[in-house]
Amino acid sequence: MPVANLILMLLIGIVFGGVAAVVLRGRGVVFVVNILLGVIGASLGAFFPVIIGAALAVDVSNFNYLLRGLFGAFLLVLIASLFRSAKPRGAV
Repeated sequence: MPVANLILMLLIGIVFGGVAAVVLRGRGVVFVVNILLGVIGASLGAFFPVIIGAALAVDVSNFNYLLRGLFGAFLLVLIASLFRSAKPRGAV
């Protein structure tokens, strides 16, 4: 996989994780965790066909891997947000 495609996948994860942190009103550590989850989700999503054994390498001739990366980042951030407490710390 060319380096430019890896950088594009990382940017998708960073942007989506940052947007999710803002939407979910994350501050401090939660903001950084959402960005990391976005990057991990984008990587897992883009490499999904390789992980399940349907392909030997990521096909970069079309942009389907970017859509899978976007969906992977969305899904991982969403799943992580479901496990967080709805009540902020220190609230009565």
